[in-house]
Amino acid sequence: MGENIFNTLKEYKSLAKRYKELRGKYRQLKENMLYGEQISKLGSWTYDIREEKMFFTQGVYNILESSNERSLENVESYYRFVHPDDLKKVKEAAIGSRNGKEYNIGYRIITRTGTQKYIHEIAKVLYDKEDNPIKVVGIIQDITSNKLVENNLYESEEHLNQAQRLAGIGSWKYDVKKDTFYGSDEMFRIYDIDPSEFKSDFSNTLKLVHPDDRGILQKAMKAHLEGKVYEDEFRILKANGEVKYVLGKGEPICGKDGQVIAVLGVLQDITEKKELQKKVKGHQEEVDKIQKRFATLIKESLDVFEILQPDGTITYISEASEKVIGHKPEERIGKKIYDYYEESERRNIANMIDFVIENPDKGIQRDVCLVNKMGKKLYLEIHMQNFLHEPTIDGIVVNFRDITKRVEAEDRISYISTHDQLTGLPNFLDFKKKCRLYFGKPQKINANFAIFILDIDSYRYIKNILGFQIGRRYINEIAKKLTLSCKGKYICRYSDNRFIIIIEGVDRIEGYETIIEELYSLFSYPLEIGKYKLDVDLSIGISTYRNDVKDSDQLIRHAETALYLAKNEGKNRYKFYSRDLDIQSYKEFILRNDLRDAIENNELTLYYQPIVNLRTNEILAAEVLIRWAHPEWGLVSPVEFISIAEETGYIIKIGHWLLEQVCRHYREWLDNGLPNIKMAINFSSIQFLEANFKRNVKETIDKYGLKPDFLIMEITENILLKKSDTVISDINELRALGVQIALDDFGTGYSSLAYLSTFNIDILKIDGSFTTNVIKDETSTIIISHIIKMAQDLKIKLVAEHIETWEQLSFLKGLRCYTGQGYIFSRPLPLKDFENILPKRECLPIRPVDSMPFVERRKFFRVRFSQALEASLMITEIKGRKIDVGNTKVAIKDIGPGGLCFVSHLRLPVEKDVILQFTMGLLGEKLRVHGYIVWAEEVGNNLFKYGIEFIIDENERSDLIKVLSQVQIKMRNNTLFADGSFISGSIGAYFGRGEQL
Repeated sequence: MGENIFNTLKEYKSLAKRYKELRGKYRQLKENMLYGEQISKLGSWTYDIREEKMFFTQGVYNILESSNERSLENVESYYRFVHPDDLKKVKEAAIGSRNGKEYNIGYRIITRTGTQKYIHEIAKVLYDKEDNPIKVVGIIQDITSNKLVENNLYESEEHLNQAQRLAGIGSWKYDVKKDTFYGSDEMFRIYDIDPSEFKSDFSNTLKLVHPDDRGILQKAMKAHLEGKVYEDEFRILKANGEVKYVLGKGEPICGKDGQVIAVLGVLQDITEKKELQKKVKGHQEEVDKIQKRFATLIKESLDVFEILQPDGTITYISEASEKVIGHKPEERIGKKIYDYYEESERRNIANMIDFVIENPDKGIQRDVCLVNKMGKKLYLEIHMQNFLHEPTIDGIVVNFRDITKRVEAEDRISYISTHDQLTGLPNFLDFKKKCRLYFGKPQKINANFAIFILDIDSYRYIKNILGFQIGRRYINEIAKKLTLSCKGKYICRYSDNRFIIIIEGVDRIEGYETIIEELYSLFSYPLEIGKYKLDVDLSIGISTYRNDVKDSDQLIRHAETALYLAKNEGKNRYKFYSRDLDIQSYKEFILRNDLRDAIENNELTLYYQPIVNLRTNEILAAEVLIRWAHPEWGLVSPVEFISIAEETGYIIKIGHWLLEQVCRHYREWLDNGLPNIKMAINFSSIQFLEANFKRNVKETIDKYGLKPDFLIMEITENILLKKSDTVISDINELRALGVQIALDDFGTGYSSLAYLSTFNIDILKIDGSFTTNVIKDETSTIIISHIIKMAQDLKIKLVAEHIETWEQLSFLKGLRCYTGQGYIFSRPLPLKDFENILPKRECLPIRPVDSMPFVERRKFFRVRFSQALEASLMITEIKGRKIDVGNTKVAIKDIGPGGLCFVSHLRLPVEKDVILQFTMGLLGEKLRVHGYIVWAEEVGNNLFKYGIEFIIDENERSDLIKVLSQVQIKMRNNTLFADGSFISGSIGAYFGRGEQL
């Protein structure tokens, strides 16, 4: 037993010794691994897949700069150190390793101290006997220093490549023993070849050179192999045929035995430099040509060049001097420039020299007159510039040219532009210049100054009938007579058939009338033009100067207004423009002038008045009515301008515009689902005279994709009176298309009944005058009853116009009148307002309401006259423009300190910008007030009632109140008060309307 114990102890000692040795080796191994990891900047780790445990060596902690082992308890804690931009890549690799996928990756980490490091990680998977992955073992290595060196090398290489690109210089090396070329990226770029396709031996490199320059490269290589440095220029040929110029330079490298083993060199792209040299050479050649050309031009030029000193001494003059002014250069050099000009022109030259000396950066140009050596008067255009600061010139440069022919041509052109080619008289442009002389110096204008506008009324007739040439001779003979008769007076041809004469030095109106009599006497006998004896019909408008006339345009407007009034009175009449000019005449004149531009200025607009079934109140149609929104006169009724449009022919253009607008609106209504009612349009007799009238109507309707049966064409009796084949044919063809024909104003003409048997009329429109008087006038009642009965028997549709009262409507319904229109249903409406009622397809009559008690809303008292007070009305201002049109009589119904109410036959705009002046007599005094219209009302029989608000200061108002207060007192005491310009009888009778208002 003892032996056993001994053996056991012996074995224990042996084991203890072995353990000690193993423990020492373990510590040594651990120490070796620890320091080995530190030296190699390595760390390792193990991941147990089954137990999901992670073990990291100290090297990992060192790399992460973390001494806390708790900071790496698992793989998730390691992820916290991985750079965010690389985390996805690391996680994907880790997940793949658990499924047996090994990896070798690089990424970045951020250490505990915030330092960024580059990591290289390799992972290997361990398997059990069943070949299942059980562990993943990996190492990580800090490669930051290597990475930085690598980055620096890469950046250095990039910098070198970039420097070569910027300089256009590539580098190369030729290994003599291997017969191989090596090149930088820039070298390959210069050759424009792919490095991978480059055959690097000398013979293939030689093929890249232009065939004519290969000898240069062979010579250079021979020199290198002999140990010489060599450089030369040659061309290379790109694959696309483009040629480049390069500069090649090489230096040999020798071995220990002194033999050349390699050649180092550079290649520079000098194409731009060579092109620039070519351009510079070309430019220099061009400069040489220009200099030669300039010298030749100076020598041969008709422009003379001089250089002066500030005192006017000529130091240089070009050879053209002799050609232009007759003096050789040597005759003028050293002399003063002033010696060759007359006194008045010397001052001009001196002023020019003073100007350029005081303004060295500015030139000056003037036209001067010079008498040349031969005594001929020349006009010179002189330009002067200060070059005293320029050492190569050191003087004032003067160049001048002979512009005599140009001046003479300009004078001729000026004459042509200001004189009539046919008659040789001054034209309208010259007249405007003449007027500027009058109006440019108002102090020289006196009251005895006037212009006559002479209108040859017969000219257009003669030209149209006898032809253009006879017309020219006719007007030329008139011009000759006027010229002979008006010696000493200014006369111009104002337009084709108008002349203007300026009359001065006449003191009284009788003097002007004497001149007018002489003019009419001048043309009292016919003119003999060829085989014709032609009368001269002459209208004259005269405008005399007054201090309030601002310019020639206003004077001409006054004369044209007077001429218009003269022409309206008949042939061979004259009129003086007067402050007493009737407003209506002035308005007609303005409307006549402005109508031609109404469409282009978008001033015309359309209104729509419903035509209603009197039994059901259904809207069957709408009559289209045109209005003119004149910029000064407000909304102008067609009553005022349609006759002007027909007279001037503008009705054709207006008719086209109206039909176009109606078709466009109607198309929009249909597209928006509105009812397809009929549209009634008034057509003028002038429109039927238009060529292709029917075709134009159809083309306009077709343009908007409409059926012609939507249109009712309203015509008047005067169209049917013509009974021309064209008119009858157009009407029949339009009816065949589906257009209905309505006869407007039925019952007022002489032949209306006859038309019903001659023409196919679809609709009769009873004239509104019958409807208006149907209750109070027995004749109207009988006529309208028979018209309705006749239309029913003939099965013609009937429309009663101007239905305004409930009594009129009831009467027409009692006669079973089918349709009607009028204020009881609706006034004519603007487009948008009509579109608002159209969807209802119904328009109910407006029932009368009980009259409301009168409420006085005026700020001041009013004096109401039992008999209207006559006053003279003037328009003094429109839209800020002063005018003097007026002395039209009006009837004042009442007046107060704040305004008045008056009645007139004039249609006036409700505008604050139209200022009116009223002059009236009360209590033996002449009262004058100014104001503007604030409301208007049509009172029947083409008479209108207006409300005026005064423009008045408080002193004037106080004076007016005193007068009106006295009138009130006198009217209370005397009901027959008549101390004023009161009218007798009714207002209607006063205006010739025969109606009491």
